[in-house]
Amino acid sequence: MSGYRFRAHTADGKNYQGVIQATSVDEVKRALARQKLIADHIRAEPLDRSLQLRRTPDPRALVQFARQFATLVEAAVPLLLSLEILQGLTEDRPLRQALMAVTADVHGGSTLADALRRHPRVFSGIMVSIIDAGEQGGSLDVSLVRLADYLERAQEVRDRVRAAMIYPGVIASVAVGAIVALLVLVVPTFESMFAASGMELPYPTLVLVGTSRFLADQWALLLVACLFAVLAARALYDLDRGRRAVHRLALALPVTGPLVQRVAVARFARTIGSLLASGVSILDAMSAAARTSGNMVVEDALLRSRESIAAGFGISSPMAAEDALPPLVSKMVSVGEQTGRLDDMFNKVADFYEREVDSAVDGLLKALEPVLVVVVGVVLGGMVVAMYLPIFDAVGTMGA
Repeated sequence: MSGYRFRAHTADGKNYQGVIQATSVDEVKRALARQKLIADHIRAEPLDRSLQLRRTPDPRALVQFARQFATLVEAAVPLLLSLEILQGLTEDRPLRQALMAVTADVHGGSTLADALRRHPRVFSGIMVSIIDAGEQGGSLDVSLVRLADYLERAQEVRDRVRAAMIYPGVIASVAVGAIVALLVLVVPTFESMFAASGMELPYPTLVLVGTSRFLADQWALLLVACLFAVLAARALYDLDRGRRAVHRLALALPVTGPLVQRVAVARFARTIGSLLASGVSILDAMSAAARTSGNMVVEDALLRSRESIAAGFGISSPMAAEDALPPLVSKMVSVGEQTGRLDDMFNKVADFYEREVDSAVDGLLKALEPVLVVVVGVVLGGMVVAMYLPIFDAVGTMGA
């Protein structure tokens, strides 16, 4: 069986496109005819390529899609009509292409979850699980609202962390640019002046001049070395062992480590809370939510807890035994076990750690601002002083 990508239209002029699994073009035509679709173009392509788009959509486009979808379904708009409306509303090309294929699949009798599952690079397993649970439970509108809330909260956490990195990144970029400009443009001018005057240069000035010469003479080598270092780091990070080592280091750092842990716990708790509220089993929810933490050390701890749960233990006890998880998580989960409201308690854990992320980000920015200013000031000031030291020495000699 192969994948066949098609473009087709209905008698009233509506256009569809998507992918059908079939053994031949004739079978595709018959399948389209059963759906009352008239084929315009059919092309065979490898199945694994046909089921995945090359690009992933913007996360913000997915948030907007989920909220709009929930609003349409709550308003009792038929599913197919809702999907067609959403195609026209989204401006994100990968998402729009996926929605066209999903609409065609649903039009042909597929469930919404199965149609979404055919595009894993667009619709995550979390999204499919929540929608699947809603379809099976007859509460798709409620599940879509939960999905929209979940995606919005997850996007808020990502935006907070990203915003926290903008200011240090800008300061560091400006500082590096200023240092390179001084070494490449300003220091050679002073070096020529010192050479013409025959001054004996002090050690700080010699170091600065030597650095400037090396940068001017070996810039190509430095560029290649930087590129090689980036590629090597990327290759190492692509390996599970390398990524796990980086994530372990990120948790162990004294200042940013607690922030990384809080972000990971907030993501996991928000995901599993949404899945449990949608009716997904605890074992399936643990597996799916662990992968959303964004830290392999935390993910490993959660998967070990899942194994203990599968063996018949409770949820809170295995979590309490994991050093990568804060003690508060297991305590709050224990309360959820006793009250039978585990989904609510995980959402409360997510609320708590999202607030902690906000506080940690604010504190980190307040601490970084003076540190960055002092470091940049010392480096640039030291370079300026090193350039003018020979002049100061010459003036002092003439005065003596």
